[in-house]
Amino acid sequence: FRVRPQLSSVSVFLCFCDSIGYKKYRPQLSFAVNMEPPAKKSRNFLKAVPTAPLVTDGTIGFDESRQPYFSMGEGTCRVPMSMHAANRAKLCAALRKRSEIPKGAVIALQGGEDRSVYDTDTSWSFKQESNFQYLFGVKEPDCQALLRVDDGKAILLVPKMEVEYQKWCGPIKPPAWFQRVYSVDEVMYLTEAKQAADALAAKELLYLQGDANRDSGLQLPLPKLAGIEDSTFPVNKGHCQILWDEINECRLIKSALEQTVLQYANDVSARAHVEVMRMVKAGQREYVSEATFRYQSMLRGCFRTGYDCICPADRRASILHYGHPAEPNSELTPQGSMKLHDMGAEYHGYSADVTVSFPVNGVFTEGQKAVYEAVWAATLAVEMTIKPGVDYKDMHHLSHRVMLKKLKEAGLFVGKVDDMMDAGVMSFFMPHGLGHSLGLDVHDVGGYEPGKFRKDFPSVKENLRLGRKMLENMVFTVEPGFYFVDYLIEALVDDPKVSKFVNMDRLKQIWSEVGGVRIEDDVVCTATGCRVMTVVPRTVAEIEAVMAGQEWPVSSAGCRIYHGTGYDY
Repeated sequence: FRVRPQLSSVSVFLCFCDSIGYKKYRPQLSFAVNMEPPAKKSRNFLKAVPTAPLVTDGTIGFDESRQPYFSMGEGTCRVPMSMHAANRAKLCAALRKRSEIPKGAVIALQGGEDRSVYDTDTSWSFKQESNFQYLFGVKEPDCQALLRVDDGKAILLVPKMEVEYQKWCGPIKPPAWFQRVYSVDEVMYLTEAKQAADALAAKELLYLQGDANRDSGLQLPLPKLAGIEDSTFPVNKGHCQILWDEINECRLIKSALEQTVLQYANDVSARAHVEVMRMVKAGQREYVSEATFRYQSMLRGCFRTGYDCICPADRRASILHYGHPAEPNSELTPQGSMKLHDMGAEYHGYSADVTVSFPVNGVFTEGQKAVYEAVWAATLAVEMTIKPGVDYKDMHHLSHRVMLKKLKEAGLFVGKVDDMMDAGVMSFFMPHGLGHSLGLDVHDVGGYEPGKFRKDFPSVKENLRLGRKMLENMVFTVEPGFYFVDYLIEALVDDPKVSKFVNMDRLKQIWSEVGGVRIEDDVVCTATGCRVMTVVPRTVAEIEAVMAGQEWPVSSAGCRIYHGTGYDY
């Protein structure tokens, strides 16, 4: 008999059976060779239609060596997925140095989950859990992972989607897609978590369960792995604490690739801030600033901000986290007032955190200039002093000392600066810490060494989120500020031990012109000093020139670089 050439060898054999009358064996034979059903006509039809792919790999591209990277398109930053593989290797190497961690230990991780808005069928905007992002860079929700400490072998666990997923969310990606894109050793379904742990020969599971987050006081929930109960594998709380400490220390020190991502987020933020400064005018609602910043950031691939945008004008600039749901940047911007904009673009999970303060009219009044230049002097003093080994608690105190000296020269304070420091005068005018670690969270982990907490350092009364010695390749903020907060001013006036240092007439004058001033830079500690990643107008002359229309180029070439020599203030 004749056989069509496109038939497989299995099909040929079955045709032969039919021709000689052995049709009764065909079902058994078909089952034995696991024969696939005939192709549907619809599939052939779709193949014949000359259309472009329904979707491509989207935010994932492949370089000349076919290595995957994340990107939001032309002109945006390429982030190689090898960065996350290197992060996994870094963490495993740190854990292998800890003699307490046994052979066969496997880290179990829970990715961020798609969560409904209360009892509705809509979802909150998804953000990947930061540790999961650090180690895997996965953009999809509801994933889990297992990571073997001994050799860094990683298995990503993904949901198995029902066929109807396609009509709501697009094509279903197979495990092979996840493995190719995220550069992991293996991909299995969530329902196969127990098999995955067995494949890694797990002897003990490590969970991210240790001290509560030092800023929120919260802990991550335990992952719920299919087929794994509390008694399936041993879990040692002390070992989990070690994992928690080590991943925080790993995230604290940024690799060169992570610094590139943070620099990009800073450059996008700087461009957006400058555009906002130029379009602000009296009589405008504050939320126009937020809308403009978000729009300018989205144009460059940053679809999220790392935190709620803070855009107060006038006396509202004294509200540190203005822009929350109860005060949503909704007031009018008065003529002659100061604006304070604290906004940071986020890219691939990494956030910038940048604050600019400027006069709405484009020209500083005498009082506004006095306060602004005091805050700017404190910024320079800290940035010019920073280098490895410098304690950031000392920098917090340095910023206070500089602002007291400068505003004494401006007539606001009287008396000796040392006496004012002892009396805690600056606690009434700068009721926050100088800065914090920065990375995948705007208030990133690692602000204090393992086992150390804010309460252990009573000399710092303010909420200082970063209180340790500087290390090379730490990224953090420098954000001194000076504010006129109503209830704090009232408390100061009623306290003779503090009020004696304040010229009340000068206070009334400046208070009427300035609600608050903050300058916030993102800084990386180098081997000899620091590099300021934030490239925005900073001096009074620069701000007034840019608001008058002067161009302001933004690039990493414009980063200020200091060498830890100190600042003569």
